[in-house]
Amino acid sequence: MNPSNIAIIGSGFAGLAAASLLAQKGHKVTIYEKNDQPGGRARTWESEGFKFDMGPSWYWMPEVFENFYKLFGKTTADFYDLKRLDPSYRVYWGRDEHTDIPAKMKELELLFEELESGSAIKLRNFLAQAEFKYT
Repeated sequence: MNPSNIAIIGSGFAGLAAASLLAQKGHKVTIYEKNDQPGGRARTWESEGFKFDMGPSWYWMPEVFENFYKLFGKTTADFYDLKRLDPSYRVYWGRDEHTDIPAKMKELELLFEELESGSAIKLRNFLAQAEFKYT
């Protein structure tokens, strides 16, 4: 195979993964990114002492990451340690009002019910549908 010069637009997960796989095959890859940092929707933004996720807040589909790193003879543990956070994150409704999102499902259901009656069953249904689509 003859190596090619390849341009990748965007340094989100897909752009970085594509660039890595193409470079592994011997291509010369250049990534173009409009933002001042890589990550696409997985980057962060800071303002007035607050840090905001611009995309994912949870680590979904860990096996996708494991499979990707395996292509390079590595594992995710070679690059980062995962730690379960509790609370998982904090939602700010205003400067002085917030809600902590618990890590445990039962506590999360109780919180949902506290915020909106009947929402725990909706959450369970949503997660069941997501599990069906995912597996």
